[in-house]
Amino acid sequence: MTDARPPEAEEPQLAEVDIRERSRLSAVWIVPLVALLVAGWLVWTTLGAKGPEITIRFRSAEGIEPGKTTVRYKAVEVGKVTAIQIAADLSHVLVSAELTEGAERLLAEDSRFWVVRPRIGAGGVSGLSTLVSGAYIEVDPGKGARADEFVGLEEPPLVLSDEPGRQFILRAEALEGITRGSPIYYRDIEVGEVLGHKLAADGRELEIIAFVEAPFDRLVRADSRFWNTSGIEIGTGATGFYFRMQSVQAMLTGGIAFGEGRGEPAAEGTRFPLYASYAEMRDSQLADAREYLVYFDGSLRGLEPGAPVEFRGIEVGRVVDVSPRIDYDTGEVRIPVRLAILPERFAPLGPRGEPRRPPEGFVERLVARGVRAQLKTANFLTGELVVDLDIHPDAPAAELGMEDGVPVIPSVPSELETITSSLADLLTELSNLPLEELIADFRTLLGDIDRLLGNPELAGLPAALSAAADRLASVAAALEAEVPPTAAALRRAAERADVAVGEATRLFREAREVLDPDSRLYQSVTRMTRETARAARAVRLLAEYLERNPQALIRGRGQ
Repeated sequence: MTDARPPEAEEPQLAEVDIRERSRLSAVWIVPLVALLVAGWLVWTTLGAKGPEITIRFRSAEGIEPGKTTVRYKAVEVGKVTAIQIAADLSHVLVSAELTEGAERLLAEDSRFWVVRPRIGAGGVSGLSTLVSGAYIEVDPGKGARADEFVGLEEPPLVLSDEPGRQFILRAEALEGITRGSPIYYRDIEVGEVLGHKLAADGRELEIIAFVEAPFDRLVRADSRFWNTSGIEIGTGATGFYFRMQSVQAMLTGGIAFGEGRGEPAAEGTRFPLYASYAEMRDSQLADAREYLVYFDGSLRGLEPGAPVEFRGIEVGRVVDVSPRIDYDTGEVRIPVRLAILPERFAPLGPRGEPRRPPEGFVERLVARGVRAQLKTANFLTGELVVDLDIHPDAPAAELGMEDGVPVIPSVPSELETITSSLADLLTELSNLPLEELIADFRTLLGDIDRLLGNPELAGLPAALSAAADRLASVAAALEAEVPPTAAALRRAAERADVAVGEATRLFREAREVLDPDSRLYQSVTRMTRETARAARAVRLLAEYLERNPQALIRGRGQ
């Protein structure tokens, strides 16, 4: 028999627990995390591509619509208007715009914004394309520091910042027709325009901003002169009547012209005076002129201040003043003509085109060579005179005088004065002639001729002369064979006698018909007498020769 022992109770065994740290982030959160990362990336990229936001202040929001009106640069869209607000003071509107990425390069303190819409003005029509596409905001980038707030322009700028050229400041007392957009001319070529104007700080004059395009801006020198060409200029001068008008546009909107100066080109922002007219500009050149005096003996009618002074047809100065001077002690009246002459007109230019002043004493040398001042008529229609300086080699010797420290140039009479003086001398000589005695003697001569022609003894004179001519002809025929030279001379004498007889016959026939002092009687008698004397002289010469050389009748005249 097996012992059955009661089983002993087994001790329970303790299980080992493996404790491990579990992750606090469940796998279920992976999807939201990835979605969050994607959303963040999208937000980042969206914000990065959004571009800067700007605010532009305009007087009104005409033509601007949020979400529709675009911002453009050179016809490329760089942003869009997002909102429009009215300013707190109700004086303007604030236009918010969102630009594209990279548009921050367009934003500077001096950047300009304006609304492009259809505009009609004196300068023309612009913005017609917006009739279809609608208004938009144009930007002209600046070069200053970065900015986000701007003041919009009410009018489009006339010149963009990237247009080559230079700006200059013109000072004037009044606008006189000059407006924004007025053209600027150089030798009738439009080379720029007026950008605007403002009152100077002292309030005494206006400052006009002028822009000259490249490459014409290099023609503006430090001594260049600008003048107003607005409207029409009509007047008279030394060359007669003149009519000046720059162009129809200049007449409507005003205009400015300038002439080429000398020296280096003017720098940006150089200030120039703006003269009211071409004549005023031309007279301003005399500011550096030298002053001279001239005294003329004749009348100065037609010589006015402003008349040109010319040297062989080239203008070298102007007449400044013509006024009489009276010496109350002696009663002497003199009229000095005050001249302003530019010495540079007589000197060559320097190597860079700058003007040179001639040496001192050059006028003295010119006067020593015969340079004199003379009045000449510039226009016979208006009667205006000019002072002409030229070399007169036949002029009496003279020197450059001085009067109150001002040089005095010697003068010569004008051509008209010379002719007038010659005529006066001729009339004086004629008046000194014994005209009454000459007329009495002439009347006595006519009476003697009348009595001579009425003498009946002269009736047979033509027949006698004809007979003498026949005898001379027969003698010439007889001697022709033996003394040919003598015969030829006698023949010529006979021919002259024949002519004389014919003239005498005709004269006697006409003399009885015309006996008054105004007839041709005196001339006919003179001609008859001359021919008769010539025939007699030929006969006398023949007789004297035969007297001295009787052998010539046989041997002929020696060679």
